[in-house]
Amino acid sequence: MSQGPSPSTPATGRSTGLDIVLQWAQLPPEHLEIALKAIEPELAREHEWRMEQARLKSLDDKDRRVHALYLGGLIAGFILAAGMLTGAVLVGMNGAPWLAALLSGTSVISLAGLFLLRRVDSAHTRELGRAHRTALSGMPAQQPAPADPATNTGVV
Repeated sequence: MSQGPSPSTPATGRSTGLDIVLQWAQLPPEHLEIALKAIEPELAREHEWRMEQARLKSLDDKDRRVHALYLGGLIAGFILAAGMLTGAVLVGMNGAPWLAALLSGTSVISLAGLFLLRRVDSAHTRELGRAHRTALSGMPAQQPAPADPATNTGVV
């Protein structure tokens, strides 16, 4: 039942490819030509399969990069919007309502649109700017704080 050591075993000391080459060397060249013609379609199919695998891997890598970029943009947009809203609350509490309106108004909406939709619509931007100007023009002018009589020296 034993057919001897296989061509790839260490007993021969040679690789399988070398054993095949040595076997073909013992046959006439016509046999080699016939064998190569018979195996050529299979080699072409294997090559096509490998090329398709490489193309699919490339597409998969590209999809992963696009997804990572999109997810990074979403995270950056969220952090930026949350920071602007937090800053608006802080400056609003410190007596600068006009700055709070700038930070929490239409600029947050336009930044969210930029990061979520990945595009800037010029008509939408003009409308947001117009709404922003309208909101700021309706705010009363900030009056200066009254002077403390204890520190007022009367010198102007």
